[in-house]
Amino acid sequence: MILDAATPARTMIAVAAALLLIGNTGWAIGTSDYVIEDAQYEIDNGNFEEAVNVLEQVIEAEGEDAELLNLMGFSLRNLDRDDEAMDFYNQALALDPDHQGALEYQGELYLKMGDQAAAEANLAKLAQLCPDGCEAYGVLQTAIERFKDGGVSSWVPPSRR
Repeated sequence: MILDAATPARTMIAVAAALLLIGNTGWAIGTSDYVIEDAQYEIDNGNFEEAVNVLEQVIEAEGEDAELLNLMGFSLRNLDRDDEAMDFYNQALALDPDHQGALEYQGELYLKMGDQAAAEANLAKLAQLCPDGCEAYGVLQTAIERFKDGGVSSWVPPSRR
């Protein structure tokens, strides 16, 4: 379509609005991927406060997403903000009840709070989701075993060693 002075104003407005929506959607998707990578970088480097700042911005801008909420819970848990972390894990699992990472991390938080039974319930759910095993199941299973031996407070997931 060629837009010139003869094109009705309503058509030009509709085209401009469509281009704006397309442009914003593309930008938001790219930003989300970039921000998740940025937050993950901060988490991997132990900068949990910075990860929380990054995640707050993207959740506010783009809305709730199970992976973003899970990463927020993980970051908050590592800052010993356990009640807030549990809220984010619950939100992530409300959006995606089968989110393996949220089930694992929430299970670890349950152990930190001394609730082995709740952690084992998450492990049972992971066993259903991963009948052939998966990383989340293995990590939570190890954490539960350490908890039974009295070592959960010193336990660090293999990916963080």
